[in-house]
Amino acid sequence: MLAVGALVAGCSSAPLTDARKILSNAKSNFDALNSVHFHIEAGGQFEYGYPAVTPTPTLEPTAVPTVEPSASATPSASAAVASGSASASGSAKPSGSANPGSSPSSSPTPTPTPTPTLTPSPTPTPSPTPSPTVAVSPTPTPTPLYTSMPVGLSGTTADGDVDLANKTAHVIGGMPGVPGLSGELIVISPYAYFRSYGATTFTSSGDSTLSLNPALTSAPSPAWLISQIVGIANDPGLSPVLVGTEQEPSGSTYHIRVDVTKEVAQTALNSVGQAVGNGKLDLWITQDSFQLERLEFSTADPSSGVAAFRVVLSNWNSVPAILAPDANNMATPAVQAS
Repeated sequence: MLAVGALVAGCSSAPLTDARKILSNAKSNFDALNSVHFHIEAGGQFEYGYPAVTPTPTLEPTAVPTVEPSASATPSASAAVASGSASASGSAKPSGSANPGSSPSSSPTPTPTPTPTLTPSPTPTPSPTPSPTVAVSPTPTPTPLYTSMPVGLSGTTADGDVDLANKTAHVIGGMPGVPGLSGELIVISPYAYFRSYGATTFTSSGDSTLSLNPALTSAPSPAWLISQIVGIANDPGLSPVLVGTEQEPSGSTYHIRVDVTKEVAQTALNSVGQAVGNGKLDLWITQDSFQLERLEFSTADPSSGVAAFRVVLSNWNSVPAILAPDANNMATPAVQAS
């Protein structure tokens, strides 16, 4: 029985050889992550694409002149009657001259002129007014337009803890190439506390003002980015390769390498712009628990820059509680003049 038990245990811990199976397990495990400690470092330069505003199609009606029915003159009845009366009112002339002593001859009776009959003119049927023709402007191309901007990564480094379950985070570091992204940040949802390098006190604001909130799992937070990158490695259009098993600080790990194409990267990271081009992605995933311990990405794509970054994760689901700064470390609001 002991021998059978040992054999079963040995089989259950046998290393996997299917890179896609390893990546699927790592993705599911990362999506269920509660808290973790991280270290990030990067160098080089990315060409980051800001999506441009897509024009909205407009409807522009084309003006068509209205067809009016032509006017037709109708003879006036009173005018016709007056004309007939004038013709009938003339006096008849006698047929001969009167002789003295003779009996006067009787005057001939005038023949009345018949009154003309009025024939009504037919009323013209009005032509229907045609409806205006609507002209539609051409539909804009569905391909998104981007405004490229270089982002320097040299000297980028950050260390910290994130507690995704409680929406808290504590990060120290920054990107020297981007003003305002260096210092110390503490997030205790719904508040954020920040102090830049050299400052001794924190200022507070709502965490909704953060462009990158490390305490969230939604786009474009760091946790979301890492989850998408693991998903990219297992994309059906790519071919991940299991390099082998290697020893890391956390123990034995699977080393997987995949060549990433720009098309796959942009589809997965569309909401954060064109930040990734063709490149090489390496991942180290723990053999016993399928936890992502480290990932490295490097690119030399002219359309996206020459850059590299590394992310190292540790203390899975075991980071200490993250607390807000005490009152002594908060900036005192300036006194307003009365």
